[in-house]
Amino acid sequence: MIKNNKISIIDIGSNTVRLVIYDISHSGFEEVENVKAPIRLGRYLDNNKWLSEEGIQALKDVLHSFKEILDSYGVYEVECTATAAVRQASNRDEVLKEIKEEIGFDIRILSGEEEAYYGFTAVTQTMNLDSGLSIDIGGASTEITYFENRQLIESHSFPFGAVTLKEQFLKGNGMSECEQKELISYIENQFAQFPWIKNNGGSIVSIGGSGRNLANVDQIKRNYPSLGVHGYEMSVETIKELRNEFSDMSHEELEKVDGLSKERADLILPALEVFYQLLLHSKSKQIIISSKGLRDGVIMERLLKKKAETEQEVKEQGTNRLLHSYQKNEQGFKQVAILAKQLIAQMKKIKAIQISKEDEYLVHQAALLFYLGEYISSSSKGPNTFYLLTNSIFDGYSHKEKVKISILASFTNNSAFKQNIEPYKEWFTKEEFQQMRERGALLKLCYSLNSTKRNVVEEIQVCKKDGTMEVTVFCNKNYLAEQYQSEKQKRHLEKALQLPIQLIFIRQ
Repeated sequence: MIKNNKISIIDIGSNTVRLVIYDISHSGFEEVENVKAPIRLGRYLDNNKWLSEEGIQALKDVLHSFKEILDSYGVYEVECTATAAVRQASNRDEVLKEIKEEIGFDIRILSGEEEAYYGFTAVTQTMNLDSGLSIDIGGASTEITYFENRQLIESHSFPFGAVTLKEQFLKGNGMSECEQKELISYIENQFAQFPWIKNNGGSIVSIGGSGRNLANVDQIKRNYPSLGVHGYEMSVETIKELRNEFSDMSHEELEKVDGLSKERADLILPALEVFYQLLLHSKSKQIIISSKGLRDGVIMERLLKKKAETEQEVKEQGTNRLLHSYQKNEQGFKQVAILAKQLIAQMKKIKAIQISKEDEYLVHQAALLFYLGEYISSSSKGPNTFYLLTNSIFDGYSHKEKVKISILASFTNNSAFKQNIEPYKEWFTKEEFQQMRERGALLKLCYSLNSTKRNVVEEIQVCKKDGTMEVTVFCNKNYLAEQYQSEKQKRHLEKALQLPIQLIFIRQ
């Protein structure tokens, strides 16, 4: 039984030990705390794979600290997993027994196959990718999976990670040309053993800190808008540029690179080489960054009653997670989506709007999230909504789709629309700008038609009369507030459509 609606996972990796606490609700789970300790446990393994007392003590110190955090949150359900460093330790049984007796944690050692599977689960439940490869570069192992139609086809846990590659091949400050050649040869030989990697051609999803760090660096270099790294795409040319740039840098120079964490400065060169060689070997065009990984996969496997089987289900799962995270009156916000669907269908009949199925789907998702920022303050709904959505993880959506939904769901007026769209003006055509303005104004009208959140409106009918769009609104309760607000707000849609709108309210 889960108490306090919280559950946690402790992930003992070869590079980092991390604690994540999730809040559980009827609709899913949300991360509420994330603490890491980069102790590099793998370096405490000697040539006989014996984990030293110093390493055991370092691990115990972190776990004692995590235990205090868990106690302060009142979390009693703890899933404690360990990967390559502990898995490889020849004295692992003694280590696990000692930790159990002293701290109380039962540590489950994941096999390489399990590690790969949980990473694959996180990818297919949060990304809009049906087929491809995933890679998780850890400290002492690297997991690669191949999946088709969201089904795991092949996987392998390679006996190298960023830490072990650095220790094996990089002896000095930075990386020499000779060291790079030896590293490349080693990685190529490892990949060559698995025919399903070669010439795969699909996109590669990167799980873990190395990929996220590279995305941070690249976004800063490109002055990329604040959208997070989940779903960020990096081409093979981009990876090559970073590889060439970093290869000539010393450790001290790497530590000063904007976006690159100091704790990974000495590990980024071997990690970059693994990414680049995998791109070349598989003939893939890009790497897509995932901020979800093994820990999330473990929790998903345990808690998800039904896994998403299609791209659309992943997106809907992501929208629902955001909706449940921030809204208390969920039914009231679902009503906006119902009204928008009716209004769009009616407007299409009279050819007042043209919209593709794909865009209509995005409008529906934006309607579900319209003015989500009320969660913070009702007086600044639009700006709060735009900030929340652009800074939230959107499961299943590309960054362009994320921006579209954020702009639609936060529409206030034309001035605010122009301000929000400014950082993304190179992403969209003039036609797309106009379409987003129309659809944002349409959603604001639908929001006004449910301004008291009582689901007053039952049906909308639209017709064209004498150059005017006549909208008849059938209501089941007193509609005075809805009438006032919608009469006030209809001007935004009138301006966008260049068409006068007459609202007729009828109580049934």
